Amino acid sequence: MRALSLSLALGALPLAALADGGVAVPLADVSGLSPAQAEELLTALVTANVVSSNCPGFGITDGEWTLITGTADRLAYEELGLSVDDYDARFYGPAFALLDQPGTCEAEGPKVRGIVQLLVDMGGSPVPVGPAKG
Repeated sequence: MRALSLSLALGALPLAALADGGVAVPLADVSGLSPAQAEELLTALVTANVVSSNCPGFGITDGEWTLITGTADRLAYEELGLSVDDYDARFYGPAFALLDQPGTCEAEGPKVRGIVQLLVDMGGSPVPVGPAKG
């Protein structure tokens, strides 16, 4: 889990984020959110990441994954000022715990597309703007 958090922390960029597949995408503008709104959105983004990565039938593209995780990292580190440990404990731990509950995939999976659309509506895009640099 620590390796995942570290890679997420290192992957947060100010204008675009990078996916493991090497794509950069524009991130959503989350600068105007209150702390409560930021935490609510971060919970939804982390849940969408965990569900789309672990529930059959709800997979997403590299660009969508980068949009979700890059925006989540921006919220966690830039807007909320969380440490890696706090990010894991407060958001990723509970999201992974959801996978142990019956019906989580069926209840949360359909929400993933809506989360992607919300981020697009906030100025982000899952469409790669080019290959990753660095």
